[in-house]
Amino acid sequence: MIIVFKQLKVIRVQNKLKQQQVADALGITRSAYCSYEIGRRKVDAVTVKKLSEFYNLPVKYFYEERDAEIGDKDEVIKEYLSQLTKEERDLICRFRVADNQTKEKIFESLIGE
Repeated sequence: MIIVFKQLKVIRVQNKLKQQQVADALGITRSAYCSYEIGRRKVDAVTVKKLSEFYNLPVKYFYEERDAEIGDKDEVIKEYLSQLTKEERDLICRFRVADNQTKEKIFESLIGE
C-alpha cells in the first residue's frame, strides 16, 4: 500500500523547502503537489521515482510507514502555521476563546446540519 503522502511534508520541511520548489522539481503545479501532501491525490510510481531522485533517497523510503520524530512534527506544525493567512490565524484564535455553545454553532454552520 502506498503511503507516500505521510512522508512528503516531513521530508520537505526537513529539507527546508517550500511546496512550490518541490512542485517545480517534479514538473507539476503547487496545487497538485499539495494534493499529494495531504493525501487527496495518490502519488503515481513515476512521481515517486522523481521524488526519490530529487531527495536522493531510495524509492522504498516513500512506501515505508514511519513516525516522524517529535522535532520533525514540531517543524511540520510550524511550517503549516506559517502558511496560514492572517484571516485564518484570526479565525483560529477567535474559535479557541469562544464558549462551547458558539463553537457548536460554528461546527453546525460548517457541516450544514
